[in-house]
Amino acid sequence: MIGETLQPVRSKPFSHLATGVVLRAFATHPEQRHNPAARQAGELLASRFFLRDAYPDRQAVSYWTAFRFPFWFTNLLSSLDALSRIGFSREHPAIRRGLDWFVEQQNEDGGWSLKVLSGKERDVPQWLGLAICRVFVRL
Repeated sequence: MIGETLQPVRSKPFSHLATGVVLRAFATHPEQRHNPAARQAGELLASRFFLRDAYPDRQAVSYWTAFRFPFWFTNLLSSLDALSRIGFSREHPAIRRGLDWFVEQQNEDGGWSLKVLSGKERDVPQWLGLAICRVFVRL
């Protein structure tokens, strides 16, 4: 038996942490990435770049620029990855701001100086670099 679709509780604050995690699933699906709801959620997510989350789990602004690979929580890279798959472009002001942040973090050798939260393997920075390059190519 199929139940009714659960409706959001609009009196509760929006969480970019939860939205970013769910949006990654939509973004990887070849059909669902074009769903208007995914685009709407993407706009909400992009509007929150570099802002505190409403919920205490990962509320600090610093979580936007703290990374792990594979993606786990919502951060700037996981968000740009999902939004680039959904069809956002570099002309979007929030996307441009996120891309500019990565440009500012790039080293002369082409790598990035990033805060890595987990993944003690030596190659995690290279995997993150590959993910950044893929985002730039898509955008």
